[in-house]
Amino acid sequence: MSRRLIEVELTIDGRATMPVLTGGIYRPHLRVEDGEYLGVSFVDGSQARPALLARALAALVYEPGVDYSALAVGTHFEVFEGPKVVGSGRVLRGPFTA
Repeated sequence: MSRRLIEVELTIDGRATMPVLTGGIYRPHLRVEDGEYLGVSFVDGSQARPALLARALAALVYEPGVDYSALAVGTHFEVFEGPKVVGSGRVLRGPFTA
């Protein structure tokens, strides 16, 4: 089954430990401005380090039921774990099917 992905660069700086950006383990929400919380699952990427940029691929886990069009190339977003902002980033590429 194919999945829709976006490629992002992000920094994580609001956590005590760094998340794993591979294997679909890390499943935060991304939010553009004051928009909807958009659930993603990070499936591949570089190691996240405090306040440093990491590149990663994120699967759009609730598509087609959720509209992810806010995550267009160049768009900046915040990374949420529950109500807490733990990082930020921008979309580099996508959405695309893999």
